[in-house]
Parts: sequence; C-alpha cells; structure tokens
Amino acid sequence: MNHNKINYKLFIILIVISIFLVFACFNLMQFAFKKYTKHDHVIYVPSLSGLDLGACQDTLLSIGLNWVVLDSTAYNPNYIRGGVIMHSPKPGSAVKPGRKVYLTINPLKVDYIKFPNLKDKSFRQAMAILENTAFRVGDLFYLDDFARNVVKFSYYNNIRINAGDSFPKFSLIDLHLGNGFEQTVEVPDLTGLIYGNLKQKLNNNSLNIGSCYFINNITDTLNAVVYDFKPSHQEYVTLGSRVSVWLTDSIVGTNSK
Repeated sequence: MNHNKINYKLFIILIVISIFLVFACFNLMQFAFKKYTKHDHVIYVPSLSGLDLGACQDTLLSIGLNWVVLDSTAYNPNYIRGGVIMHSPKPGSAVKPGRKVYLTINPLKVDYIKFPNLKDKSFRQAMAILENTAFRVGDLFYLDDFARNVVKFSYYNNIRINAGDSFPKFSLIDLHLGNGFEQTVEVPDLTGLIYGNLKQKLNNNSLNIGSCYFINNITDTLNAVVYDFKPSHQEYVTLGSRVSVWLTDSIVGTNSK
C-alpha cells in the first residue's frame, strides 16, 4: 500500500517537472526567436518631410535605419531644393532596425522661364496666364488707379519685374492692382470652404490669406474645412487685407477656436 503511494507521488512529481520543462523550453525558444528576428525591437519612423537630405540621413543613421533616395520628377515650390517631399514607410510606422526608408526629394535643378507680360491685364486674365506658364499668384496689393483689379506692376521677392525677366518655375508673383478709387471691400462668408479653395476665394474678393490655424490633428490639409475667420463675414476692410482662418476636419460641433 505504501509502495503504491510512493509510486503515485513520484508520478505526480514527474508530471509537474515535465510541465515545467516544457514551459521553460517554450519561453526559451520564444525569447531566442524574438532575439533573432528582433520582434522585441522596433523603430518608429520619424517625420522627415521638409528636411534637407543631409539632416534626413543623419536622423535615420542615428536611429539605425537605412535609406534609398528617389528623385522627384516635378519640382514642388513648397519644399527646398533637394529637400524631402515624402517618404515610405510613412511617419509613425513601426519597422525593424536596418529597414530602408525610401525618400522622395525635390529636384536640385529648377527650370527658369520667361515671365509673361501682365501689364494692364485684368486680375482674372493674369491669374490664368500665370497658371498656364507655371507661375503662382502670391499676394495682392492695391494702389489708386481708375482701373479696378487691373495689373499695374508685378513683383518677385519684393523686386519689380521688368520685361524679359526670367524666374524659376512655380515662383510666387505678387500683383499690384488698381483699386478703382475704392478703399474697402466686404469680407465674404468662408464657412465650410475647404483650404484648397480658400486663396482663390479671397483673391477674387480682393483679399489675401492671413494666418491659418489647424485643429484636431488634421492629416489632409487641402481638404480641411473653415469654421471661423477674422475679420468676420460682412465686415468692411481695406483692399488687400489679410483674413485669418481656423480649420478643422469637420465644422459639426465646433464652437470655439
């Protein structure tokens, strides 16, 4: 009887030891697998857009990532020459050490083109001509002249443009227009307007974009929606005044800046 009890206890002990060994081996193998595949070590890709290539490479090197540079076919005037426009994987992506990040950079070489003659053209004509010749409308300024919204002078980087001048493609061109001897204009209603259409709306009303405030961690800036703006709708302001706007992903339920 005692012999049977001893055998039973020994059997239980062996089962417990076996379970422990299996559990220990499983954890050891799991640890070794993680160590080999580096599943326990991830790196979150930082935002690199806007950085010059040297700063971008230093950043990636410091956190253990590699890179591949991809040239962009089209110059983007919103970024410096040779600056990073976008990258893959995207910011915030979790990757393994040594992963390659593909960098799309702004071209270093920019084509220069001859500036078109805009003098005495209406603002709408000038805007169409600039867009068709790969320039962009900058700020609007007004001076006393009987011809309302007719181009009197054009400026690039505060330098008056002369006939025959050439500038980089996509340059911002400031236009000096006649005011028709009117000094003020009514601010239009901008509520619900998306950011991508905001500048044209203001320019068509003889106004300029002021400060833009984005809330709620907007990821798609061009489609952000205006929910407030200053000066307010129906206020009268000087021609060429700047209008500041507050934008969000949705105007529903938004009551304050």
